Amino acid sequence: MLAAMKYRNFVWPNNPKTFEVEYRRTLHSYKLPFSGYVVQNLGLQNKIIRGEGEFTGPDAYENFRKLAALFEENKGGKLVHPVWPTMRAYFAKLNLREEPREDYVHYSFEFWEYIGNKFEDMADAMDDFDYDDPAASLPGLKRYTMAVEGDTLRILAAKFNVTVEQMCSMNPTVAGPDTALTVGQIIRFR
Repeated sequence: MLAAMKYRNFVWPNNPKTFEVEYRRTLHSYKLPFSGYVVQNLGLQNKIIRGEGEFTGPDAYENFRKLAALFEENKGGKLVHPVWPTMRAYFAKLNLREEPREDYVHYSFEFWEYIGNKFEDMADAMDDFDYDDPAASLPGLKRYTMAVEGDTLRILAAKFNVTVEQMCSMNPTVAGPDTALTVGQIIRFR
C-alpha cells in the first residue's frame, strides 16, 4: 500500500486518483542566416506535479477547506509524494473541479518543485529526510545533499569511500555515474 501524500502539515485522507509529473527542459531555437536552425539547451527546469482527487464523506468539505487554507498561506514546504522522492515545493494551483455535492468534493492541484537550501519565507531550512520513503528506514542509509555544482556519483563515491556501483544502485534516477548533479539534489548512499 502506498504512503499518504503530505504537504507541510496536511495529510491526504486518501491519495489523489491521478498524478502527473512533468520534467521540463528549456530549449531555444535560433535561425541561422541562409543555413537553417541551431537549438540551444538552456538547462533543466523545476518539476511540476499535477493531479486530481476527491474527498468523500462527512468531512469532505472540511478537508478541502484545510487544503485551500494551506494554499492561501503562500509559503513553500515539503511535499511527500507516495511514489516520487520528497521535494521542496510551492503549492501553485488548487481547483474545485465540479459543482460540490453534500459529501463529495472533486479537486485538482499543481505543485512546483523548488530547488534551493531553504524557502525565502521560512525561518529554517527543511530537513532532507524522505518521510515515508521505504529506503529511508534501511539500516546504514546515509544522505548527502549536493553542495557543489557539477558533482557526479563517481566523485561522491570516491569522496565517501563507497563503490560507484553502490552509488548508482541507490540513485536510479541519475542517468549515469558521470552525470552532473545539481545543487540541492539529494543523493543516497551507504
